[in-house]
Amino acid sequence: MYTTYKLTIAAIKMLTRNRQAFFFTLVMPVFIMLIFGYIGFDRPQLIDVGVSSEKPTPQTAALAEQIKKFPNLTIHEGTLADEQEQLNQGNRAAVLDFSGSSIVAYTNASKPESQAVVSILNQFISSATLQSAHVTPLVKVESHEVNAHNLRYIEFLLPGILALSIMQMSVFSVSFMFTQYKQNGVLKRLLATPMKPIQFVAANAITRLMVSVVQAVIFIVMGILLFHIHVVGSYALLLLCVILGASMFLGLGFTISGLAKTVDVVPVFANIIVFPMMFLGGTFFAISNMPGWLQVVAKLLPLTYFADSLREIMTKGAGLATLWPDLLGMAVWGVILITLATVTFRFQEREAA
Repeated sequence: MYTTYKLTIAAIKMLTRNRQAFFFTLVMPVFIMLIFGYIGFDRPQLIDVGVSSEKPTPQTAALAEQIKKFPNLTIHEGTLADEQEQLNQGNRAAVLDFSGSSIVAYTNASKPESQAVVSILNQFISSATLQSAHVTPLVKVESHEVNAHNLRYIEFLLPGILALSIMQMSVFSVSFMFTQYKQNGVLKRLLATPMKPIQFVAANAITRLMVSVVQAVIFIVMGILLFHIHVVGSYALLLLCVILGASMFLGLGFTISGLAKTVDVVPVFANIIVFPMMFLGGTFFAISNMPGWLQVVAKLLPLTYFADSLREIMTKGAGLATLWPDLLGMAVWGVILITLATVTFRFQEREAA
């Protein structure tokens, strides 16, 4: 136990001194989260509309002023010729000409939102006409507000980025380190000491699990402070999923280190496995948006189970009764990958002895 403790302290020191590992473990995932978080994919799309009112009547001039107040429209005022030129270049969804007693709408056929502009304009004119004629509506609409939780993109993204960063740290740091030790003969020297191989593996595994927990804390704190994210579920259950997911990918990292003969081969093995999961594991967008056959494949990936479990806890407050399929999936993958890691490490041990 004491030997494992001392080896863990040494592994922590080695990991913190590795600037490259620190960059890809924390800096790069945080950078990605900030970029996607501040882009704001879930913000309402603004529609570019050109407005020309060279010689309007009082009625069309009043309508033009009201149209400029619509929050979802970005209004560009200019002459009709200039705005039509912008429309032809694809810079406008529609151009509205308020000159004269009628309104002429020029729409961009390649932009579906152009029809929304015409629909908004017609609805507004109909409403204004009824009000001016003092006509009582046949039916009144009663509005009741519901405090529903609308999932923002950053709330969807954060659990996926957290799962992705833990996967990258677990896979790349372990596979590169053990392969380098094997290539440079360090592992052979370590195995010649009274230290048991299981102690060395356990120390490095504990170190990575601690780093995974630190990663989770950093990402969640940043999400709360910068993007006002509210973690709905249990932090204890979140910790369980982080440890289970990290253990699963540590098995993958040890497996790759056992299969790779040199450090140059590690990126080949790692990227073949990790790169597809980055886009198919529900990190940046929902799996439901994929084709049906691809969804079947994506739902079986270890990163999908990991990201979904974190997302269910953080956004929906899911408990064990809801999470058991994801936890079972991570447990099965964990058993498979840790078994493969045990086999490859034993082969590596015999090779280094």
